[in-house]
Amino acid sequence: MNKKQLFLTSTLLVSSISFSYAETIQLDNGDSLTVELIHQTDKTLTYSHSILGKQTIQKSAVSNLSELNLASIERVNEGAEGQADIELYDAKKNQKLAQEEVNAAKNQLTITKKETALATGVGVKVAEQKELAAGERFTTAEKELVTANTAVEAATKKLQTAANISIAGEQVNLAKLELKQAQQDEKTAQKELITAEKELDKADSASADKAEIKVDTAEDNVDLAEENTLKAKENLLLAENAVTIAKGEKVNDGFMGTGYFKDWDSTVSLGIKGASGTSVNATARLGFDTRYEDKDHRWDFKSFYYYDSEDNTASENQIHATFVKDWFFPGSPWFAYASTVYDMDQFKDWDQRLQISAGPGYQFIKTDTWEFAARAGLTGVFEFEKDIFDTNTGNIIGQDNVSNLDAMMGLDATWHITAKQRFTISNYIYPSITDAGEFRNLANIAWIHQLDWFEGLAVKFGIRDEYNTSESIPNEFKYDFSILWGF
Repeated sequence: MNKKQLFLTSTLLVSSISFSYAETIQLDNGDSLTVELIHQTDKTLTYSHSILGKQTIQKSAVSNLSELNLASIERVNEGAEGQADIELYDAKKNQKLAQEEVNAAKNQLTITKKETALATGVGVKVAEQKELAAGERFTTAEKELVTANTAVEAATKKLQTAANISIAGEQVNLAKLELKQAQQDEKTAQKELITAEKELDKADSASADKAEIKVDTAEDNVDLAEENTLKAKENLLLAENAVTIAKGEKVNDGFMGTGYFKDWDSTVSLGIKGASGTSVNATARLGFDTRYEDKDHRWDFKSFYYYDSEDNTASENQIHATFVKDWFFPGSPWFAYASTVYDMDQFKDWDQRLQISAGPGYQFIKTDTWEFAARAGLTGVFEFEKDIFDTNTGNIIGQDNVSNLDAMMGLDATWHITAKQRFTISNYIYPSITDAGEFRNLANIAWIHQLDWFEGLAVKFGIRDEYNTSESIPNEFKYDFSILWGF
């Protein structure tokens, strides 16, 4: 069978199938369409038209709905489950067509091989070309069948997931109703307790005992109602967690399931390096970051401990912690912030430093891909046990606690490269107000990539540079490579 014959046969087959399932639907606007009915929901009807293609309409728009043979077409659910059911239906249909194409291509290849074996003279080359074309068709058909099989598997999983989500969603709705009823019962019990207490206040000696019993009973009912409300809240939480699990997402139960830092985006980081030989070197960096944001507030805490030694002698010993609180204004890109920064560094001119900042901020961009914000304000800087140097000799002549006031201007940017990869950069400059001409500049860069083979695990490369004109060693540059565990 050549390609032209195959095309004509396929066309006749499709035409006969379409004709056998063809029905005429009449619309409310008076139009009539001859269509092939595909599937239905409780409210909609999906059909295929020779010109309009695949369409879905409301059943209420069909005037002759009762005359259609709806019992012969598949009924699917509404919502995501119904959409997944439709996708599976279409995938199986494509799978069937792909299998038929494989069978037809295989038969054609078998025929052409026989023709090649029987061919003689100049007919050999023609037969070989036909066999080659048939082989290419068979290879293409097999690839399309593999693709179709994969699509069926994916659609089957999607339908199962949608069904699980639907079942879990029904449990959530039921739990909400139970919670609502429990809260109503609690209010009723509290009202009855108030009424009983009032009756006890008004009771005389003859009815006091009875009134006290009524109060005790009412108090027991309140306790029971409160327990039922608490239990209903727990059941609702379990039902919501079941929906999360059905979606294939991780339930947020806090740090190692303890409930601490629940609903916060938190990470613990670890970076170590060591060497032993002619000298013994060790470097360690431990970090903990956590962040929470809703429509009204944002809380952001970052911290790390950095230690470096050579031949068992420390060369770096530093603790850093930053806490920032933002207050959002509904409908406005402006926000207010306050922050506190604590540093302890064994090898700085000071032993400890505390910074307190406040001011306005502006969110220029906040999308799924980009975040860009600016801040400005004033910063109080308190340095404890700071070395005092002799201006002539440069020697340390004592220590003192020093306070300064700085202006502050800064930018924060985040690029969400993919769902598992992001790049952040920030730069803050602190011109001194109390010591004109002095300034500090702090820059941070980080690249974080979540690993696919272990949930919650990520790698991070970070750079931190602080330049302070008032320090004896102005510039401090550090870079690190760490493993992160998110929860």
